Amino acid sequence: MGTNKVLEEDLEEITTSEMIDWSEFENKTIFITGGTGLIGSLIVRSIQFRNKKYNSNIQLKLLVRDKNKGIDLFGDDSNISYVIGSVETFDIEKMNIDYIIHAASPTKSKFFIEKPVETLTTAVIGTQRVLELAKLCDIKGMIYLSSMEMYGTMHSDCVKENNQGFVDLQDVRSSYPVGKRTSEMFAQCYYQEYGIPVKIARIAQTFGAGIDVKRENRVYKFFADSIIKHQNIILKSTGSTIINYGYTTDVVKGLLCILQKGISGKPYNLVGDKTGMTILESAKWLASEFGEGKVDVVIDIPKENAGFAPDNGMVLDNTEIRSIGWYPEHDLKDGYRRLIDYMKIQYSMDEQSESTTEKVKKI
Repeated sequence: MGTNKVLEEDLEEITTSEMIDWSEFENKTIFITGGTGLIGSLIVRSIQFRNKKYNSNIQLKLLVRDKNKGIDLFGDDSNISYVIGSVETFDIEKMNIDYIIHAASPTKSKFFIEKPVETLTTAVIGTQRVLELAKLCDIKGMIYLSSMEMYGTMHSDCVKENNQGFVDLQDVRSSYPVGKRTSEMFAQCYYQEYGIPVKIARIAQTFGAGIDVKRENRVYKFFADSIIKHQNIILKSTGSTIINYGYTTDVVKGLLCILQKGISGKPYNLVGDKTGMTILESAKWLASEFGEGKVDVVIDIPKENAGFAPDNGMVLDNTEIRSIGWYPEHDLKDGYRRLIDYMKIQYSMDEQSESTTEKVKKI
């Protein structure tokens, strides 16, 4: 059925970016956990794109529970091999790898509420096992994908990497930010005690081309769907949280930049430039910009706990990551434009694919 042109443009942007020294990755092997998630899959697709266009011969080892899911996403690629298992239990053995990208993590708020034990276990035990792998192998670099949620809640318009906010330890949803904090501590300990060259990326809300339009259920996807379908944008909170965001291409470039140029043991806020917009304000902007007068913003807060992160007034500072040569190329508004264009094309492609399948069945 071809490739979504918005995603194709994004992959081209990543693989030609001067922020990344692609020659450093040529003929190297990268071990990736969480490779079938949004960010992990975009890293894999970017490397596939780079290999195909520039013959970079970058080898990938993907830790997956289901090899077939990986093949469905990435095709039968001779540059990709699979390690079958979960991040909490996979067999740790010495292997020929140069870099590790540890992206495996639950990401859905509902899961944090319903499965707090699993959330914490995946974060902490999984990260320690990946660090044990790093200790066993002679790696050149590792990056751990943390989250801005590790900060907890605070009100500050300039949150730097040495700041800390409040995390409620009596709220099971805190299994996620506490897991991220503890995993970062593990990374620091392995760096200090064993010299593991691990860096940390504290990632903001990430959105953009490449999302799974059938399965994605986070707020930015609901917003874009409402615009595309000319339906009201329904907020399940007051929308008072200030937006910290990253467009997908900026995030992938940032991760590879940190992996190559970041200081071991150091965390970096991976976030776009300040918008000053709250979730409510961004929803109103979307309705005004794209809604064609057919979309309103409605606040409808459910009585039951929906698992959303608490309202937050922090604005992350990206000075540190800028100091190593990264900068964002997509602001919030441009990111939403590209997301909406991508989703429209993807819906059309999916409809054509389903129509073709139905015709084949009839034949």
